Amino acid sequence: MQQLIKYLLAFLLFFSAFHAQSQSDADTLSNVLRPRIGLGVGTMTYYGEIQNYQKKFIPTMNRFHGMAYVNAPITRYFNLELTASYGKIVANERSLVSNLNFQSRIRMFSAQLYYNFYPMLSSPKTMFHPFVGLGFSSFEFLSKTDLYDANGNEYHYWSDGSIMNMSEDNPLAENAIPLMRDYTYETDLREQNLDSLGDYREQSFAIPISAGIEFHLSPRWDFRVATTYYFTFTDLIDNISPAGEGPIRHGDGRKDMLWTTYVSLSYDLQLPKEKGFDPMDDRDIELYVDFEQNDWDKDGVIDAYDECPGTPLEALVDEKGCPLDMDNDGVPDYMDDEPNTPEGNMVNEFGVTLTEEDIARHWKEFNDSTGYDHPFVEDKKIVEFGKEGVVQLVDPYADRKDKSYVVIIGKEHKDISANELHKYLGYNEFKTELRGDTVYYILGEYATIEDAVAAQEKIEEEGIDVELIGRDGSVDSTFFAIDPRVVEKVKEDNNNTGRVGPEVGKSDQQVYRVQIGAFKNKVNTSEAFPEIEDITFAKGEDGITRYYSGKYEDYKKANAHRKKLISKGYRSAFVVAYKGHERKTLRELGIDPNDLPDNYNEDKELNSFVESRTEDETDTTGGNNIINGIDMSRVKYRLKIAEYPEDADIPNEDLDIFLNIGDVKPVRAESGKMIYYSKPFPSKEAAINEIDRYKTYGLEDMVPIIEYDGDYFTVEEFEEKLKP
Repeated sequence: MQQLIKYLLAFLLFFSAFHAQSQSDADTLSNVLRPRIGLGVGTMTYYGEIQNYQKKFIPTMNRFHGMAYVNAPITRYFNLELTASYGKIVANERSLVSNLNFQSRIRMFSAQLYYNFYPMLSSPKTMFHPFVGLGFSSFEFLSKTDLYDANGNEYHYWSDGSIMNMSEDNPLAENAIPLMRDYTYETDLREQNLDSLGDYREQSFAIPISAGIEFHLSPRWDFRVATTYYFTFTDLIDNISPAGEGPIRHGDGRKDMLWTTYVSLSYDLQLPKEKGFDPMDDRDIELYVDFEQNDWDKDGVIDAYDECPGTPLEALVDEKGCPLDMDNDGVPDYMDDEPNTPEGNMVNEFGVTLTEEDIARHWKEFNDSTGYDHPFVEDKKIVEFGKEGVVQLVDPYADRKDKSYVVIIGKEHKDISANELHKYLGYNEFKTELRGDTVYYILGEYATIEDAVAAQEKIEEEGIDVELIGRDGSVDSTFFAIDPRVVEKVKEDNNNTGRVGPEVGKSDQQVYRVQIGAFKNKVNTSEAFPEIEDITFAKGEDGITRYYSGKYEDYKKANAHRKKLISKGYRSAFVVAYKGHERKTLRELGIDPNDLPDNYNEDKELNSFVESRTEDETDTTGGNNIINGIDMSRVKYRLKIAEYPEDADIPNEDLDIFLNIGDVKPVRAESGKMIYYSKPFPSKEAAINEIDRYKTYGLEDMVPIIEYDGDYFTVEEFEEKLKP
């Protein structure tokens, strides 16, 4: 025990010396006394010879422990605490060898030095800190034992485990009456003088060692959960010591120990030492920061220092927590639609320079009191002329519905060759938009910056490069790029809050668009396609730019739009279809033949494909190769991955596997069996090579199958069909 105390003292002295110099200039504690008063309740436990140092711990032996304390900081890292406490301890033995028992009342006064890990280990957002402590205690004990019942009968413990009113060797023992302990500790142990110790002192000292966690409920209220172990300097709390004789009374010489566990609540008085102390004085903000390090608006400046609380996530801020305004026009950068306004220009609420006509109109509206006919009441704007001071956090888009954020995967000037972005037409979120002289390729539009950043992460996970996130502002000629630092800040906040972003490009999503034109050179869409809205265009691998109108997840709606366009004169309009972001024919998607356009021809539709077909759709037979009357271009290679008897209940676990694999095709055989086939592969060898990967899903007994015109054959059966 002495060695342990030495180590703890050395530990606390080391940290005290280590932090002393760094705190000499920063601490403001020399100007303020901040005592905290607290009350706590818990339990007290005894460790000694009786019950063999609690080696068989019995929680019912714990007794009440209450405390009151005053705690005051010495530095940011050390606190001094004075504690007055009261408690009880108890121990009861019940065996054929020993039946000792006692209860003691403990009154204690302690002084402890606490070391707080909070300033060194915790982040600004942490609301709790751990601590350890070491100190000195003085306590008194009053120990009593239970020797008699309520009627004054002395307990005698017999060898059979019973309690009687006379000893087992008494001649009248056959008339003994059984007794029950009343657990009233009525006999003073010291007064018994069983070991000839006389009137020994019922007072001693102890070294308390503490550890716990303190929760900061507010700048003044703290909640604590802690424990303290007391190494005492006495072996007489239980009245068992080396002075006793016999195997029961003779102690082992080890000191008795005490252990307390408690919870407490404390209040910070913040008493001034100097008259006229201002609790909001800048000198004392650092003290407040120690206990309240929240950053409510998540701008990187804690609330204690933040002069502009409530800053939006998309704003970059200065050291005071106020939004940056690099051109000093009074409109923060995150909502400024003219980032580099010349000095001295008057601007509107969007940070855009006011023209002379704008100024004249505002002046007229400001002075009008005669009912002058203008839309001022319905379209009121707040304009500040040369106002100085703190930036006003007023969102000029608050009453507008057109503010949005877009994920931009590419952009180009309209006189420059386009990137080959035709493949993204399979995303329902994909669109192109012309702003000024720039074409923007957009993969999603969102109402909040948080959703846009979350969507960007999902898009990048699919291997698509995102060029930037843009903000749609009051200027129609451009999108305003969101600073990458803002994107990182929002991304971190999304991760911390567990935000689930919008779903982008579902793997089984079907998208239908109506192609209305194809040109070798780009055209002016407003001139080439007047009165048609929602036009998307993209350049394919063949160098031709194709133009599309609308986007639908339902074929019938797309077909209705096609018919409407044909009635307007766009006779060559036709529906193009995508599934899982890949171009498909209408027949491949299982469109009802009755809903297909008149004179529909799948080969003609295939000739309109400009996207690269995936490997599983590539014809490896050398084109329209006819063998023994069989068109090999229509052959598909699959794996039979599972089959179930007629009317059998298919396990949910198997259905989940098929869903995870994707593109699994269920077929009802003539026998009534339900058979599940994999997606098509370009060759028999490719199908066989995939068997091992499919086994990782828990599938077994898979065999390659050949599909031809809706019929399914084993490899051997199909090879027989190919023979002349």
